[in-house]
Amino acid sequence: MTPFPNAKDDPIVHDEALQAALDGAMASTPNPPNGAPIVIVSINPDGTRSYAGRLEYIECYSASLLKVAAMYAAFELRKACNDLVAGGVAGDVFQTVSSSFDDVIRANRLPKLADLDDLHLLPKYNQIFTYDPASNTVNFSQAFWDDLFSAIADGNNAAAGRCIQRLGFGYITTAASEANFFDADTNLGMWLCGDFGLGYPPQRISCSNDGPTAQGATAYQMAKLFTLLLDAQLVDPASDAAMLNLLQQAVVRLHLFLNRDTTVQYVTTHSKIGLGPVNAGFAVASEALIIQENTTQRQFVVVFQNQPFATDPSVFPVARVVDATIASYLFP
Repeated sequence: MTPFPNAKDDPIVHDEALQAALDGAMASTPNPPNGAPIVIVSINPDGTRSYAGRLEYIECYSASLLKVAAMYAAFELRKACNDLVAGGVAGDVFQTVSSSFDDVIRANRLPKLADLDDLHLLPKYNQIFTYDPASNTVNFSQAFWDDLFSAIADGNNAAAGRCIQRLGFGYITTAASEANFFDADTNLGMWLCGDFGLGYPPQRISCSNDGPTAQGATAYQMAKLFTLLLDAQLVDPASDAAMLNLLQQAVVRLHLFLNRDTTVQYVTTHSKIGLGPVNAGFAVASEALIIQENTTQRQFVVVFQNQPFATDPSVFPVARVVDATIASYLFP
């Protein structure tokens, strides 16, 4: 049995009308965010998922936004463990999990991790999960869940680092690759292979807005993940609901960027932000979020990256481009 997810279907389809709305918004917005990759996905009532984008396929350093990759990997690994133990396990559950999964993770490590040792490569199952023999199910330990909550809802770097170390670089990166959120041939997509300074050796890939990075993504792949999550098509309905709750809690704690502009006609319902310095000497902001238009209640997934940030108004041009785009777009 494999610990890795199956390849995910791509639900988003380019839409010329939405693209025209985005292009028009960029042209009409003062000081438009020309260097920022942007993807806007329309959650259409007919079940289709239309998107428009710009610079959506370039890899960007996006700092804490990539904590989403650890969250996703944790729920995929939990599902894999439960699938494994569903038929019953004799003896130590986590020894059985380790015996079943570790060689597969080693054998399927991505080329960038060829020389990485087991400490940095493999999950530490008994530090992530507990096993309930009465229900024959694996769930997150309280300590891991507390760290995951703190990493996503509170943006805590140390908590995120502990989650990443327990999950292992090998599992996080190959899970993203097998699910088609990262292309190991082009090194484009969601790449999380650093523990936010907690001590594991970061494994870096090239990116467009900085030197080699351990926390990179394309806006397209992040938008695809958020769309699948919103549609409860990412891991399973219960896991997807739990992840959405974590992202909702981040909004409750005001960890958001676009809604810092109070003039926009939408609210953010779920969010994960990233903010960090690039080698050029300034900080860049990124965010993946789900928004709802105030009057029509229409929903959209939005991702932006690489917006230079000094104060809150730094992200206002992005917020206003999104606002103008959705205001001029009609659902199909």
